[in-house]
This record gives sequence, C-alpha cells and structure tokens, in this order.
Amino acid sequence: MIKKKRWLTFMLAMVPGLGHMYLGFKKLGLQFMIGAFVCIIFIPSMPTVFPFALAALWFYQLFDALQKATWMKISIAEHERLMFHPDSFGAPWTFDMHSLPGFPQDDVDPAWVGGACVVAGVLLLIITAFPTLWSILTEINIGTILLSVGLIGYGLRMLKNNTRA
Repeated sequence: MIKKKRWLTFMLAMVPGLGHMYLGFKKLGLQFMIGAFVCIIFIPSMPTVFPFALAALWFYQLFDALQKATWMKISIAEHERLMFHPDSFGAPWTFDMHSLPGFPQDDVDPAWVGGACVVAGVLLLIITAFPTLWSILTEINIGTILLSVGLIGYGLRMLKNNTRA
C-alpha cells in the first residue's frame, strides 16, 4: 500500500483536480479540471458569475483533497494497527480502503456532468453563433438567472432525496 503525503497533496491541489488524481480519484480530479477550465473559458462572457464559481470550485476541491488525504492516512494507520498489534487476533490480511464504511467515494453522477456539458455547450454556441442574442441575454442578467434556477433546482433535489420518515 502506497502512503500518500498530505503536503504533496496540498501542493498538487493548487491546480484543480491534480491533488485528487494523485490520491487515486482520477474521475473526480478530471471533473474538477474540466469545471475549472469551463469557468476560465466563460469568465470573459460573464465576469460577475464565473470568477466566483471558479473560486468556489478551487477552494472546495482543495479542502476535499486534503480531507481525502487525511482520511487515507488515518485508515492506513488503522490497518497497520490491525495487522501488527498483538491484540488484534483475526486481523484481515487483505485491505481494501474503498470497501470500508466512511471512505470518501468517487461517486459523481454522470448525469450531472452530462447536464453541465450540455448547458456549457449551449451557452458557448449562443455566445459565438448569436452575438446579438447574447447581448440581449446579458442585459437581463441571464447568468444570475441561470445560477439562481440551478441553485433552486439543486436545493429541491436535495430536499426530495433527504426526506425523513
């Protein structure tokens, strides 16, 4: 089992997604990279929305990578304690961190990624192919409207999925 260094995770996480890739969360790291790239691409078109989104994405991925690195260090220490401590009879000789409860899973729904790609593609198409339509949309603050609708939709989805009996 390869021990990952937290300081190296922190340094690599300065580039969105790179810290996650170092830890073995390749899909999640790629999603963070794509998200940062999309935010950078759209900054000139909506300078009031996308710098904020990029900053939020950057801070989230940085702290998430550090949390995952800390969890991995704690789980490795627990594994070594189970393997080599004299009181740990019947210790497991194989260790798969991904099957343990509480392990930070790399489970981002592909439907969210696909939906984000469709929305980004439509916005990019409108910006490049229909510049007059884009100027009209920016006058009515379409970025703020889309962000508001997205937040409301995500909040409703979370409320629906988190109903308690």
